[in-house]
Amino acid sequence: MDQAFRTILSPVDFDDNSIRALESSAALARLAGAKIFVLHVTSSARSGLTRAALDARLAGERETGARLKDICRNRLGDLEHEVLTRTGDPAIAIIRTAEELNADVIVIATHAARRGPKAFAGSVAERVIRESICPVLSVRPSALGDPDAVGVHMTPGPVTISPETSVTLMRQMMARGRLRCMPVLENEKLVGIVTDRDLAFSDVTPTTTAGLLMTRDLVTVSPRTSIQEAARLMVECEIDALPVLENQRLVGIVTRADILKAFSDIANEG
Repeated sequence: MDQAFRTILSPVDFDDNSIRALESSAALARLAGAKIFVLHVTSSARSGLTRAALDARLAGERETGARLKDICRNRLGDLEHEVLTRTGDPAIAIIRTAEELNADVIVIATHAARRGPKAFAGSVAERVIRESICPVLSVRPSALGDPDAVGVHMTPGPVTISPETSVTLMRQMMARGRLRCMPVLENEKLVGIVTDRDLAFSDVTPTTTAGLLMTRDLVTVSPRTSIQEAARLMVECEIDALPVLENQRLVGIVTRADILKAFSDIANEG
């Protein structure tokens, strides 16, 4: 992966899509070992502020900070993160904060057109994408569900083996296809998966079969599962690939590398 993510800036304006963007930040941080800076920007006029107005602003920032901490506690868990609040023009504040932090990527929500002002509505996200010196990953709303579905990023029709396939043949197939894992099918039904690590066990012989080596207790996803959820499953279950099933039939496989590449491609498009 060419793009290294170590510092992620995640602006939040408390609506559903910005929370989903924060979850995208969390998924990326888990895979890349990054720190997340969660930012909220409150819009305000630059002049004509009285002492009372300044006190009210400070009180509002404290309240916002407390709200952000609650959200982070629920959404980020033990991920390394820090809460930031700013006041001013949202787009400018986001861009300047990213520069101050030397952020590797900004993960920002975009919104469908709507009436009334929104902190990160259309033009703000567009300006951040246009003017930011670091990559921007934009998380778009979708009436049909998560737009970053596993089905878009998986390898369809993966190379498969049977329980009777020998270690010798598996090694040849993995080397030829540059594969790190292969699903095991029996009567067209997924029954296990064999990884390159399984083949490295000291007691493996050339005639050992996939049925003896394969992992049977599988974690799977569907083509409609979000890449954020797939990333979470990989981290929590300490696995590098997920078979993709539709109607109990294997239709693809998605790997840790696929998901990292998806995050990187989306960011670089910005």
